[in-house]
Amino acid sequence: MIMSAYADAVEDWSRIHARECPLIVEQRTPPVPDTVIAPWLERAPFAIRAEGDFATVLAQLAELPDALCTDIAVLVQRFMLLMQTDAVRVRMEGITTNACKKVHADYTDVRLITTYSGPGTDYAPNGVANDGLEYYLERVPTGAIALFKGRTYASDHPPCFHRSPPVGDTGEKRLVLVIDTLIQGTPKD
Repeated sequence: MIMSAYADAVEDWSRIHARECPLIVEQRTPPVPDTVIAPWLERAPFAIRAEGDFATVLAQLAELPDALCTDIAVLVQRFMLLMQTDAVRVRMEGITTNACKKVHADYTDVRLITTYSGPGTDYAPNGVANDGLEYYLERVPTGAIALFKGRTYASDHPPCFHRSPPVGDTGEKRLVLVIDTLIQGTPKD
């Protein structure tokens, strides 16, 4: 049986390595005040990318406000520990369109996504493996941390199918952080 899990502490993230667990969601209230986020939402659409070891990533994200950098630093450290890696790829995006509106599984091993503002990522809780099917979707709460197992994790580990919520016609904006390992594969953001 495929099931998602809810985490309360850093140790709980390790459950993503279990075959039957394609998704971990750690509940938390949005960690950065709206007053910090609002000016960045006004800039949307935008994407800020960083890649490398911990210090390099933080240096490349230095234009972001301190409150965001502090939260990102904690998430990068936790993700690096979980994935036993010394380098990651980070993307902070201000989204105003229907980006990734198709339900899909990423070509990565594990992807961390947290939405600082706007609707969180939609996911198929039952691990449906046919991209053409209609899905029953649930939504990761704004502020929560989600770990999505991708297609390249292992052949016997089902990935988590998900999508960005369609906001293009609503006027809503999203501020989203994505953290990946530096694995090779066909990118599908």
